[in-house]
Amino acid sequence: MTKILLALIVSFYAPMAWAFTIATGPSDGSYFQIAQDIKNVAGKEGIDLQVMPTKGSLENLELLGSGKVDLAIVQLDALRFISDVIKQQAGLDLFDKIKVVLNLYPEEIHILTNKKDLQTFYNLEGKRVSVGPPGGGTAVTAAVLFTVYDIKATVSEEPFEEAVKKMEQGSLDAVIFVGGAPVPFIGKLGGKFSFVRLPSNPVLEQIYLRTSLGKQLYGWAGADTETYAVPAAMMGLDKRDEKYVTQVQQLVLTILNNREFLEAKGHPKWKSSIIRTYFPYRGYEPTNQMIQIFNMLDKQGYKVIKK
Repeated sequence: MTKILLALIVSFYAPMAWAFTIATGPSDGSYFQIAQDIKNVAGKEGIDLQVMPTKGSLENLELLGSGKVDLAIVQLDALRFISDVIKQQAGLDLFDKIKVVLNLYPEEIHILTNKKDLQTFYNLEGKRVSVGPPGGGTAVTAAVLFTVYDIKATVSEEPFEEAVKKMEQGSLDAVIFVGGAPVPFIGKLGGKFSFVRLPSNPVLEQIYLRTSLGKQLYGWAGADTETYAVPAAMMGLDKRDEKYVTQVQQLVLTILNNREFLEAKGHPKWKSSIIRTYFPYRGYEPTNQMIQIFNMLDKQGYKVIKK
């Protein structure tokens, strides 16, 4: 068994240089910053990661499914929904074609308002709520929330900055945004805004993680407000040719080996990363194996390093 493991590890470090392109999100969002952090550590191993800003999850999966990018960062709750949309629009069945290469971190659901009477999600019944541009992961998550809580709201779709201006002008009541806290542009908001609480719901807890938002993340916030978070993941196509497998495994191993550096120097979400977890069925088998080997060796006190 030891010889097999060593042979696998040696193969990961066969001398080669390559480039990946990863679809992210808006250039001022968490996805883009997380990808930039990965680009920085990957470059030290000769991996050239090209970071592409996009509008969000729908565009990311379209780019990935059409082969225009190698990797994409996507919310897990968006995959099934978006795959069905793309299948209807373009005839592509992406659900079995796309796999989770690496779990990244949980993304908090931010629901913001400047109205004091909007305390919980149930208070949004009949209100005007922005869910972000069409095709983004936030719009998908918002649709799930409205269905699960059985809330009927007047929904609009605009960028976050425009939605905030409309709230200030009185033409919107709340805005929903899903992103890894602290989100820089939310952190810049003043104390005239507050978070709306998401009540506990057993259906959501099958998908999402229970968490809270407060002063520790956003200095202007008041008391902690309960919400949920959805895992974000780096996804790729289920390709099995030897060169591609080796390249993707080395990228994942590089991220695993640099976790402490990323936590210290990268986006704050690295401190709550879930990169050592994997999905037995939705995960990409070669990187699942890589993560399993890494976890097993790490538990025994060993670390895989390049010489």
